[in-house]
Amino acid sequence: MKTRSPHGFWTIILMLASPFLATVSFPLTAQAEKFKVLYKFTNGADGGNPSAGLVFDTTGNLYGTTSGGGDSGCFDGCGTVFELSPGLGGWSESTLHTFTGGSDGGDPFDKLIIDATGNLYGTANVGGISCGENHGCGVAFELTPGSGSWKETALYSFQGGTNGYYPIASLTLDKHGNLYSTLSNGGNYEGGSVYELTDGTSGWKEETLYNSNGGEPAAAPILDSAGNLYGTTSCCGGGGTVFELLHGNWKERTLFTFNGSGGGKPEAQLVFDKAGNLYGTTEIGGKYDMGTVFKLARGAKGKWKESVLYSLKGGTDGAAPFSTPIFDSAGNLYATTMHGGSTSCGNGHGCGTVFKLTPGKNGRWKETVLHRFTGGSDGAYPYFVTLAMDAAGNLYGTTVGGGNAGCGSIGCGLVFEITP
Repeated sequence: MKTRSPHGFWTIILMLASPFLATVSFPLTAQAEKFKVLYKFTNGADGGNPSAGLVFDTTGNLYGTTSGGGDSGCFDGCGTVFELSPGLGGWSESTLHTFTGGSDGGDPFDKLIIDATGNLYGTANVGGISCGENHGCGVAFELTPGSGSWKETALYSFQGGTNGYYPIASLTLDKHGNLYSTLSNGGNYEGGSVYELTDGTSGWKEETLYNSNGGEPAAAPILDSAGNLYGTTSCCGGGGTVFELLHGNWKERTLFTFNGSGGGKPEAQLVFDKAGNLYGTTEIGGKYDMGTVFKLARGAKGKWKESVLYSLKGGTDGAAPFSTPIFDSAGNLYATTMHGGSTSCGNGHGCGTVFKLTPGKNGRWKETVLHRFTGGSDGAYPYFVTLAMDAAGNLYGTTVGGGNAGCGSIGCGLVFEITP
């Protein structure tokens, strides 16, 4: 599902007619929450159709990417990097970089990361140096703040072929300044790869750590304290795995293989809890085949046990979670779904939801739908949107559609805030 061709937002539109048309309606009352639209994109110079989550800096500004709009040199615009800053009169938007589709890259699809000095890092799906493709094979980039402006630097241009191409996953930064991520295209077996980027005297260098010979690596891996990497693969047949790469020799070990009832097609990044357990979501599978939120607990002799914390029901409950769950200080989990939600969305399968999972007795978790998107002014389709949370527990995210009515039937997308 996450493998992309370099045609920007319209590829997403074709994906929206996904297998979630046949959903069962489970009437639920959304929790009383305060929902606010912070900014609506116009698909002009400010960009359009943000498909990923947001990241905070230390002063409360939000940063994100749009996969369309901006420069007209790409199919539907080459995308932008933007900043939202809070103020007395509301939030103001600034475009930090407009991609051209050339050496600087184009069509960024996943969220940014930020380092301790405020530099931003991300990937762009196309552009870069010539790699045998008319539109380039994509880049990893850095944005550095300066005096009133930001400078974009393409750190590495992907080579195509066995070195991989068309990056869509975000990046992971280690304590030494090395970057890690995945490619769903290319590799020795054309099944994608896990790679490391290191900065040396002659520039940034890519090293392939693992070539997948099964499902495609679906998101950026995460690091534990020993430097081991943990990630997921997603298989077109509905399966997938959770894997570990041991630091040093980068030997791969499969920790869990999804079987349908335990979920299928994990597309999002994993997250650790304080005890070292892993949590994630699957696009499909579970009791109703509408996706799951799962936990992997480390057991004896290095074995891991999976528990399905919640099976999405489809209909008003939501379906197809593509986001990484996040924790609040009380141990509750929050995530988004791409489909399901409001029956007034007008597309037959809903425009997505924001939901909360609360731990209860006997390992059971209770789900509360915080917001159901309607496809109108409140947005539609929170895509690969891992929510951001501020110190007060407010949630922030984007929708790839809805919002500005002047952008056509899909809309240009927006940034929202939810106070649970």
